[in-house]
Amino acid sequence: MSVLYQTTGIVLSRRDHKEVDRWYSVFTPDRGKVEFLARGGHKPLAKLTPHLESVAVVDLLLVYGRHYQTVAGVDRRRAYEGVRTDLSRQVLAYNALHLVDIGTRADEADPSIYRLIEQWLEFLDQDVTITAERAGFLLGGFALKLLGLVGYHPELRECLGCRLAIGAGQYRWHGLRGGVVCSGCTDKDQEQWFSARTMTDEALKLVRFALSEGFDAQLRPHLSGEHLTGFHEATESLMISHFPTIPASSLRGACRVC
Repeated sequence: MSVLYQTTGIVLSRRDHKEVDRWYSVFTPDRGKVEFLARGGHKPLAKLTPHLESVAVVDLLLVYGRHYQTVAGVDRRRAYEGVRTDLSRQVLAYNALHLVDIGTRADEADPSIYRLIEQWLEFLDQDVTITAERAGFLLGGFALKLLGLVGYHPELRECLGCRLAIGAGQYRWHGLRGGVVCSGCTDKDQEQWFSARTMTDEALKLVRFALSEGFDAQLRPHLSGEHLTGFHEATESLMISHFPTIPASSLRGACRVC
């Protein structure tokens, strides 16, 4: 027996299915990530799918079938025109939505992730100029916040080993363990911490700042090449270690067209 229900969400991704159908992944505040099929969604004159093709908040009417869900109705609630009309902001929006898609599992409700997506899109909807360098930093900040919400908040102030506060320049970064480890622990047990890598104080400050501050504030810090590289390496090591699916490109590579 089919069950009809309504929900609101933001489209994360789409993929074609067979000749004319299309699968969609949508993040909702009440059900988490929801995946459904749009029958005929790949047709040029499809009536429902145009509302699902751009960055927007949409109201959905979905049907539970025997094996999967299908969409029966779509209504666009909010369109982010500032994102739609600017290529660099479009790229940032779609890349962040892709991170949510590969970093979360279906049917696990988490309103905090939905709020993070809304805050991200509201920020991008503003009339701001974003360079490629800044775009990579912003996307890294989004990834760090997402990691924190899905249960992988990195340890940035205390050693993962001895749990003592770290001192400036007296630590290394360990992506798999999720944070910093002091030099004393790495020297004492080199086999356990063999994959820990060096990290500058400035790069760690960028990680702390991106994780704790809002997106508007992330337009302010000066970004130098060496320390920004360290920031990206640390963030990407967390994503590779803890996301269910490894991203196909680096944060910097994803923003090259910005």
